[in-house]
Amino acid sequence: MIAGVIQRLSVSQLKRHKLCPRAWFFQKVMRIPEPSTGAQQVGTEGHAQLEHFLSTGEDVLGTFAKAGAHLLPTPGPDLLVEQPLNGEPPLTAGGIPFTGFIDLVDARRLASDGVLRITDHKFTSNVATNAASAEQFADADTEPGLQMVGYGAWALSQVERFPGLRTLELEHLYYQTRGQRLAASVVATVPAEHVEREWQTKVEPQVEAMKEHAQAARASDVPANYGPACGKYGGCPFMAKCLTGENKTMSLRDKLLNKASESAPITVAAVERNAPELPAVLPPDAPTPTPVQTAPEVAQATEQPAPKRRGRPRKVAESEQPKGEMRVLFVDCIPTAFDGPKPESLTSYVDTMHRKVAEAGGVDDVRFAGSDSALGFGKWRGALAMAVRAELPPPGAYLALGVTQSELMQVVVEALEPAFDIVVRGVR
Repeated sequence: MIAGVIQRLSVSQLKRHKLCPRAWFFQKVMRIPEPSTGAQQVGTEGHAQLEHFLSTGEDVLGTFAKAGAHLLPTPGPDLLVEQPLNGEPPLTAGGIPFTGFIDLVDARRLASDGVLRITDHKFTSNVATNAASAEQFADADTEPGLQMVGYGAWALSQVERFPGLRTLELEHLYYQTRGQRLAASVVATVPAEHVEREWQTKVEPQVEAMKEHAQAARASDVPANYGPACGKYGGCPFMAKCLTGENKTMSLRDKLLNKASESAPITVAAVERNAPELPAVLPPDAPTPTPVQTAPEVAQATEQPAPKRRGRPRKVAESEQPKGEMRVLFVDCIPTAFDGPKPESLTSYVDTMHRKVAEAGGVDDVRFAGSDSALGFGKWRGALAMAVRAELPPPGAYLALGVTQSELMQVVVEALEPAFDIVVRGVR
């Protein structure tokens, strides 16, 4: 991305944009980093094992991948493993070239039947509930179909490499990572003409929309897909910024070093009590949505004393403490009924505490502190937790969204929890 002009695309970008254009803007235009997850690490390792096995025949498959060994073709040099999309000619849409790799292309039936099989390996916690259907693979309006139609469109562009291609077998090979070790194959058999039509009528228009969205001055100018997309794949990592309207195009470094924000106090917004809804946590352009996550116990939370916690005894019993002097934290949920001050995002507090610790350690971002820093080797977590416990936010209600996707937010929430009067967590 250069000056709002898309230089190249990937199938994963298409999928992210299809799921939520604003999330794509946060990721690719604003370049806000996303933390990796344990599930991603398992997938990376499994893909590497499969690539080596299919290329060399050497059995290096781990326990997850080995469960699907019987569904794989016999290894050999004629298989195209980790096939790049940016060869000659590259896959394109809207005049923009694509990058990325196809896990496996099997042309062994091309000469005899005109059939080409394209396989993508998927590591998932539960095959039965997470596997896509064959019908979805043939429809570029679905997330799995967008990927597989894209791979099929690449194959159709390789006229000299795949002469006589008439039929595409689009396959997901699923490997289960929890519970029983098992694997399953889901295949859609589609004619070449169908894939070409899906790419031209559905993907090309989407790319034109992406070009327009890339020119937006701020994230709030890009449409957001509120609803199920917010909680998919463990929760959108940009949810907090989207919901609180923190959409200025500003890099992390700029934000940490912004002089104006250094003197800005952390305050709880003055709002009326007994509000049945919380429009302040939604951006102005948001429709009235079903809450991303709710906790049934929220409505009664202020009517009952909080459970006893370890640590120093409180001077005033929580059941007798005025609500305006309490600290309430909603973790990965948005209350629909709360008899107390309207919650504000915890993000500004996290950023302020992060900046103080980073400045003390002489770094811009504590997560990337080098080995020569006092915050290196993960020591920043203890330093940040200590700073948080020493400087709690003022009494009030706070929202901590996207906690699993932010190391900083995780550390702050864990440090704050013992000091808060009420903590309500969303149920996943």
